[in-house]
Amino acid sequence: MDNRMVHEGILLDETITYTLKEITFLSDIDETIIIEMVEYGIAEPLGSTHEKWVFNSQALLRLKKAMRLHRDLHINWPGISLALDLMQERDELRTLLKIMQKNNE
Repeated sequence: MDNRMVHEGILLDETITYTLKEITFLSDIDETIIIEMVEYGIAEPLGSTHEKWVFNSQALLRLKKAMRLHRDLHINWPGISLALDLMQERDELRTLLKIMQKNNE
């Protein structure tokens, strides 16, 4: 599926962007918490001010994962940022390994 992926039964298009208000609605996370998460590098919106912020679907997924880690495991924001970065790196390495294995077949 080219630029799209399925998450929790919803088809997400990676080319679509969301404002802060939209991301708040879609993630069911309070705006002040999203701003705090951005400050810790959990999501990196485009735009210079909160009013101009634009998030992609990957940011939406990261914010939702971050909230679950915070709520369920009581991990602080810096720890969540690190954990999400490491999980993303792991996923990228797994993808690279699969490609390399296919090329060696």
